[in-house]
Amino acid sequence: MPSAPSSSASAAANPDSPRRDATLPPAVTLTEGEAPASTEMKAPEIERSLDRAKENLIAYLLERHPQADTALLRKAIDFTILAHKDQFRHSGMPYAEHPFEVAKLLADFNMDTVTIVAGLLHDVAEDTLHGVTEIRAEFGEEVAFLVEAVTKISLLQSKSREEQQAETFRKMLVSMAKDLRVILIKFADRLHNMRTLSYHKKEEKRRDIAAETLEVYAPLAHRFGLGQIKWELEDLSFKYLNPDAYKTLVRKVVEKRQEREEYVRSILGPAKEALAKAGIDAKVFGRPKHLYSIWLKMQSRNCQFEDIYDLHALRIIVKTVGDCYAVLGSMHALWPPLQSRFKDYIATPKSNLYQSLHTTVIGPQGKAIEVQIRTEDMDRVAEHGIAAHWGYKEGTSSREIGKENAWLSQLMEMQQELTDSGDFMEFFRRDLAPGEVFVHTPKGDNIQLQQGATALDFAFALHSELGLKCVGARVDGVMVPLHRVLQTGERVEILKSDSQHPSQDWLSIVVSTKAKHHIRRWLRNEESAHSIQLGREMLEREFRHARVPADQQSDLAPFTAKFGVQSWEALWEKLGHGEFSLGAVSALVQERSPIRPKQSLLSRVGIRRASKPADSVLVSGMGNMLIRFATCCHPVPGDRILGYVTRGRGVSVHRANCPEGLLLTRDKERIVPVQWSSEAGQTFDAHLEVTARDRSGLLRDLTDVFSKVGVNVQRASIVTLRDQVRNRFRVQVRDLEQLEDAMERMRKVQSVTAVSRRQSGN
Repeated sequence: MPSAPSSSASAAANPDSPRRDATLPPAVTLTEGEAPASTEMKAPEIERSLDRAKENLIAYLLERHPQADTALLRKAIDFTILAHKDQFRHSGMPYAEHPFEVAKLLADFNMDTVTIVAGLLHDVAEDTLHGVTEIRAEFGEEVAFLVEAVTKISLLQSKSREEQQAETFRKMLVSMAKDLRVILIKFADRLHNMRTLSYHKKEEKRRDIAAETLEVYAPLAHRFGLGQIKWELEDLSFKYLNPDAYKTLVRKVVEKRQEREEYVRSILGPAKEALAKAGIDAKVFGRPKHLYSIWLKMQSRNCQFEDIYDLHALRIIVKTVGDCYAVLGSMHALWPPLQSRFKDYIATPKSNLYQSLHTTVIGPQGKAIEVQIRTEDMDRVAEHGIAAHWGYKEGTSSREIGKENAWLSQLMEMQQELTDSGDFMEFFRRDLAPGEVFVHTPKGDNIQLQQGATALDFAFALHSELGLKCVGARVDGVMVPLHRVLQTGERVEILKSDSQHPSQDWLSIVVSTKAKHHIRRWLRNEESAHSIQLGREMLEREFRHARVPADQQSDLAPFTAKFGVQSWEALWEKLGHGEFSLGAVSALVQERSPIRPKQSLLSRVGIRRASKPADSVLVSGMGNMLIRFATCCHPVPGDRILGYVTRGRGVSVHRANCPEGLLLTRDKERIVPVQWSSEAGQTFDAHLEVTARDRSGLLRDLTDVFSKVGVNVQRASIVTLRDQVRNRFRVQVRDLEQLEDAMERMRKVQSVTAVSRRQSGN
């Protein structure tokens, strides 16, 4: 996107540069306003500017990579200037300065010459008349592949912006699997664009770019261990998405700067002395927190800026893993630790290969101090992720590095299964969500899961077939249900049964996209089989009612001409799924009937009893249709109801005032008249919510009401918040009168403040 170039890329990650001992993250700017856009430059001035920029770039690249192919770099720079001639950014500066800055960032990432050249050319194929074929001829296959991989997919008129975005990310993902340098070029491009986003004239566009950066690129940087890039992208996005909160936080950080610096100095001395006394060679320094991280913690903990635990933070770098644990002991001996705030990411690395010991101790003045302890190699990976491998693992290929990233392997597997663009983007965003837990199989294998993952998620993580047959689990030897949320360090054993099958409820139990995908696919396949069976029964019934001879029932041609189906299975499935109306199919069947005069479907069928449950509902005009009671509103006899012909599941019966049912009434062709039968002896599910002030004996008094009116309680759950309690009951009642009698009696129970019928039983 057009925006002004940064004056320097020195804030980018550079493992060899001195570490900043700052109190502000790189993205913080203390000026209230934005820099004004430059006026458009004249031709001689442009030429002089580009000449200076070119020589500065060459010097910058060779300083970091003395062995780089200088001739190839000069050729790429000249090609970039030529290709982007007469193009300008919103600042008024020549467009070529943007790829120059991208090249500097890639050099800071310790990337090779080929990647830097691809960074220089990354916008050529997308924004100029020079295509990938020309790039391939001039710079070779490797450079051409990288340039093509980072080029957006052209917008097709038939595709929405969301579909285009999904296909672009899918293309990038496939290319990443072949060569991880693709994503590093994208990060360098996005980082410089975000640094210069203030020059974009449209606020809406700035917010859109910032939102995409925060939603996709920052989490993606985290997944690849690019800590510095992640933090800067988050802070820059925060600046444009919530400018008021950003400025307020900047002001508070600046106001507290001297106080924090003095406190950090007061703890650095004792920490260094303790390590020297223990004979541990270590580097110890204060670590600034980035703004977005502070703001998120303030929101999640509902606390003030001054209350954040790790505003005071130390990082300790040592030579060996053994030294890490020795440092941990020294810090705990120096200051008392908070036991709940210790994490060992060395024994259990994160999915992005991050390793470190994290502990929080109570330092002088009772202030909490977060301490990170790691080796030099761990620190390089923590700060620079996959980019660290190129500079410090001689001969390591991007494909080999990709194999180390388990998340990328799973991502590739899922993108092959998700053919729909919308499904893919939903999966992609969900899978980028932060937070993870680590649990163990009975054999001791370590399995990484998303935060909030359940026993059912764990089963699907091991194998999709195991997930589909899962009936429960043992956690540390104790039996637990499918919905049990797992915690780091637990040992989990999955229990399965060949008779077990997924249900729609499972989708609310799992959090992982992989599990949701396999459950939905099984349900779709099951629904398809059910639709075929239902459609076949419906068509055979129509043939019987119309008394069509058996030898005339095998001719598919009239149905193909009318509906375009090429097989009986396709006809049955679409009929059972509700894509074809029974009336339209019946009309074709009637044309073959020897009965004269032909009967209309409505007059022939009239009102017939539904097949279940126990003839409790009469369905008009639909023959012996299967029925089910909607679980969103749970109608009971006495409720006003409506019927909706579903796709593959017969007629769904809703309460007339059900919000979901009211939405369905927009499709009037599927609405059918239904009424309660006069059959007695049936019971129906209903869901109640009772809110009250908590007191002793409350639950006993509520259940006494159910007992007195003859209502059976199937399930109860209680949630207490301070002095308020919310009781939820699933009960069985004969009809609406009995239900309302129970509700009225409950309203008179001491301390009860509200009794309502829940719309959903979930």
